[in-house]
Amino acid sequence: MDKRTARTAAALRTAILALAAEQDVTRLTVSAVAARAGINRVTFYDHASSPSELLARVLGTELDAIRDRFFADVRAAETADDVAARSREVVDRWSRALVVHVEAHLPVYERALEGGLSAPLFRLLASHVTGTLVEHLHAHPGLLPSAPAGTATGAPAGPTTTATADDVAALAFATYVGFGTVGALEVWLATPAPRDPGLFPRVARDALPAWWTTPSP
Repeated sequence: MDKRTARTAAALRTAILALAAEQDVTRLTVSAVAARAGINRVTFYDHASSPSELLARVLGTELDAIRDRFFADVRAAETADDVAARSREVVDRWSRALVVHVEAHLPVYERALEGGLSAPLFRLLASHVTGTLVEHLHAHPGLLPSAPAGTATGAPAGPTTTATADDVAALAFATYVGFGTVGALEVWLATPAPRDPGLFPRVARDALPAWWTTPSP
């Protein structure tokens, strides 16, 4: 990325975070974001197709870093003497990192919280959890519970690929966990300030399925 593009990307990041803290991103216009960033609409579209996509990309970069740390912690835990205990610590660290991320952008997440997170932010967080867990299950297939009854092999996965029963099961289990996780975050966000930063990690520790923190065979 050249310096000019990097400066524009930085300006857009600052603009979208500021504006999304003022009003729900679903109500923002491209013109408003471009004006705040000091660029024109054409340049905006070089970086994103909409304000919602831009916000998801900005916040998604941080969530990707959390995911990378999670997998690094998983690899370290697999060589520990007490793998089960270390695995639970990994999940605790991941859930606390999610809280830190949300707290760092609290005005954005609070602004979007009207009877529940707005669709772009809900999808962003749910996709992070779901994608993380799907990748984790694919890397550790021994953790996957048995495929739900009626799960067919060869289910369509794309125009040129097919999904196995394990692929479908992994996605189903991961999506179930992902949506529940974001629901717990919504409850935490809806509590009056000052919020207990340990609430969500405790819920995650007690409510997440045991197979997520079971040592890989």
